[in-house]
Amino acid sequence: MTDYRVRIIDPEEATAAKTRVIIESTDGVDTWGTVGVSENIIEASWEALVDSVEFKLFKDEEKRQRRKKA
Repeated sequence: MTDYRVRIIDPEEATAAKTRVIIESTDGVDTWGTVGVSENIIEASWEALVDSVEFKLFKDEEKRQRRKKA
């Protein structure tokens, strides 16, 4: 993870406001971003983090499949 940002959507909603978490990640070669949205900052953070890890695993598997075909 190289960056973690939190934005409050509709702050006038007070405690019911949605929170958007944006995570930027890198593996040293590629960089990607993921987003989580929830009324709960921990849930939004978890969503963005899980998406980031799943994206990395998906991209790695895609690369392995291309190498097998070559």
